[in-house]
Amino acid sequence: MSNSENIGKLMDLKLSKIESAEPCSESEFIIAGAAEAVLQAGNRNWIPIIVKETGDYQYQVVSNHFVYAVAQQAKLDSVWCIVIDPKPSNIEQAKILAREANPTVNLSTASKDTIIAVLKYLVKEHNWNNVKPVETANQIVESNREQWSDFLPLTKLKCNLNKARLGCIAQVFTLSPPPPPPPPPEAVSVKRASRDEIFDRLNYLYTNKIGGFENIDAEKTADAIFTANKGKWKTLSPISKLECGIDTAKMKIIKTLFSL
Repeated sequence: MSNSENIGKLMDLKLSKIESAEPCSESEFIIAGAAEAVLQAGNRNWIPIIVKETGDYQYQVVSNHFVYAVAQQAKLDSVWCIVIDPKPSNIEQAKILAREANPTVNLSTASKDTIIAVLKYLVKEHNWNNVKPVETANQIVESNREQWSDFLPLTKLKCNLNKARLGCIAQVFTLSPPPPPPPPPEAVSVKRASRDEIFDRLNYLYTNKIGGFENIDAEKTADAIFTANKGKWKTLSPISKLECGIDTAKMKIIKTLFSL
């Protein structure tokens, strides 16, 4: 469908052969004023529209939608266009260069300096005067961000990034899916398990940050469970009463690795 000979060329194309799947959000006043400027300059748009070929002498706007809207307003017969290789990465680049899309940064792996730069942009763009980019970036870098599956943990960092602001966050940040944890150890009897066996299972939960276990002290918790008088236990519920960092909310996970 695409004529590779045209890719990268500046071409004078019939406006009637070009369509756009995206509307231009600019005001009618700006579009009308720009159209008048184009007419005053000899009916030529000196900033080209970026298009891809969709068929024989058929094109679709992929970037510079504003110029396309101006050309329509000016009722031009033909417009200057550059034909782009329609690979998604090329189209995304064209949108970014035209300021029709934001570049994105992977928050899971970004450096502190990069996060600071993005936060400074958000503060200026959205007037978030109560967000301090350097302090917020420090909190993000010190968090377990590589385990985040969404941006909700940002709202718990006490840095004024509330839920209402997450939509703006998602426009400039992305997240890598957290890697799956390794297979869990086999369940063991809490009454017969050695101290090392208890520790190994708690350390698995701690190391892989499963179910809030990253906040426990695996050594002390293993000691508390191993030394507890478990002879009369009929369930695992007494573990939640040992004051070892395992509350009732964590018991569902404990039951996957321990039995009586």
